[in-house]
Amino acid sequence: MTPTSSTVQAWELGIRLKERREELGMTAAAAGKATGLGGTNLSAIETGKRKLPPFRMADIAEVYGLTDQEMFPLEALRAGADRREWYHDYSLIYSDEFIRFLGLESGAVGVRNYEGEVIPGLLQTADYAKAMIKGGGPYIRPVEVDVRVESRMLRQDRLVGECPLRLSAVVGEAALRQQVGGRGVMRGQLKRLAEMAVGSVDVRVMPFSAGAHPLIGNSAILLSFLSPRLPDLLWQETVTSQTIVDKRSKLLEVSASFDHAMERALSHADSMALIRRVLKELE
Repeated sequence: MTPTSSTVQAWELGIRLKERREELGMTAAAAGKATGLGGTNLSAIETGKRKLPPFRMADIAEVYGLTDQEMFPLEALRAGADRREWYHDYSLIYSDEFIRFLGLESGAVGVRNYEGEVIPGLLQTADYAKAMIKGGGPYIRPVEVDVRVESRMLRQDRLVGECPLRLSAVVGEAALRQQVGGRGVMRGQLKRLAEMAVGSVDVRVMPFSAGAHPLIGNSAILLSFLSPRLPDLLWQETVTSQTIVDKRSKLLEVSASFDHAMERALSHADSMALIRRVLKELE
């Protein structure tokens, strides 16, 4: 069975409730008043950003005219959304938006990641991650470094198991050559990168010789989900912002750009050869 997460279950529950409300021709304000949830609260539930209280399920069933059979999968999603996950333990050091991203990634079935200058977080070694976090800026307190490394390593649990996450990563050649943490750390990181590039993990290198392409100078993580109700999402992170993007036009643009980057990148065999060549240079 494909793993999911409470974040994804809350999101799907919200989408299903919104679909039903719109079928009935009700506004969020009217439905919120009728169910006792309030319009603002209901809107947050519909986007998966707030949990639906269990005692309101009967009100939902009555106002939305849902049968017991129709309520059964909704109740299963509501119960799943209440489950505490590993990433909730890090809410004191991460923004709400990043905690939500961790939950979405944890419940995704596919990830497409472009990184021009750094190794993707899902493929980092603990030593590389620690060097990256320590160099990430003065706003990160020293006592948080190991905790942040721990959370990054926990993200990687989805790459193993019976139903591993499908990861397609395009990594810029600069990421292979930037000596994060020094030569020893980079040797371990490049070995890890080559070892992980099997099965459900596809790693391609964008060589310096590729020249300009649509994602140059950018970082992007596209998430895909099992349920046909759930659209792809885009995670974008800069020095000053972290954003989950759900605008369809933007998603189509970045998805096409990622596909183009995959075409411009080296083949799997050539990518592994370049990684081994850079690794040899570090000996």
